[in-house]
Amino acid sequence: MAASQSSVVPVPPPPSFIKHFVSGYFSGCALVLAGHPFDTIKVRLQTDSARRFRGPWHCLVETVRGEGLRAVYKGITPPLLATGIINSLLFGMQGWFTHNIASARGHQPTQPHISDICAAALCSGLAISIVVAPVEGIKARLQVDYTLRGQGPIACARRVVSTLGVRNGLYRGWLPTALCRMSNYAYFGPYEYIRRLVSPVGPDGKPQRTLPASIAAGGLTGVCYWLSCYPIDVIKNRLQAAPDRSPPVYRGMVDAARAIHAEAGVRGFFRGFVPCILRAFPANASCFVAFEIAMRFLPFA
Repeated sequence: MAASQSSVVPVPPPPSFIKHFVSGYFSGCALVLAGHPFDTIKVRLQTDSARRFRGPWHCLVETVRGEGLRAVYKGITPPLLATGIINSLLFGMQGWFTHNIASARGHQPTQPHISDICAAALCSGLAISIVVAPVEGIKARLQVDYTLRGQGPIACARRVVSTLGVRNGLYRGWLPTALCRMSNYAYFGPYEYIRRLVSPVGPDGKPQRTLPASIAAGGLTGVCYWLSCYPIDVIKNRLQAAPDRSPPVYRGMVDAARAIHAEAGVRGFFRGFVPCILRAFPANASCFVAFEIAMRFLPFA
């Protein structure tokens, strides 16, 4: 990218964030395709207040035996359609926030400090939660539909809105969703740190973006993210997958947390942890590899 010719001090112009948005779309699709079966098992275990499953393997076997192999892909339509768009917004906003925060703090935007990236992740995570909350709410409801004739995402969304409205229906569980998404500081920060650590150094003295480095960093950063916020995710899914009725099953995050603790103690906040961590590496490695490949080959500036 050419430097500005009119400036006394050569400062590179801001990057084209179109590239971040488009690359983020591909990363979202890769994330969902690689990780959705694991996610279905995770959500079913997290919301299993009836204790019908003894563990991840038992949940998988019983799900496939009772509902067929396609059951592990229940609810994939909303995240597949939406996660591409969501990741497009997330990666685009992350790039924009990182550039501006690094510039404001006097750091080089093309090589930001890890602290710049983490601060940007808090901002982009809070912003994206507004879009994510309804999508994840519909997905959670569909994933815990144990019937063989489950409704689709549009019908589910219409039913939720007609029953509870937008605020108490589609946006039920927004606060834990926002807290989870703001935990992206443990997502983008570790990714960049690990990538720089394991990447070979190029002639310019900077870490080079390589496929093996992206696989390692992407997979490990997925694990870092879930370690930072998993109990909150359990509370979020309990709230979002609860029966749609008025008055609500849970009055809020604290009430849901108390119910989880009353049922299973501290272990209740880690239900579904095994499939989640098993999913974290391949899904997020796929996500970041797709992002890096798109960033490398897309023709945008």
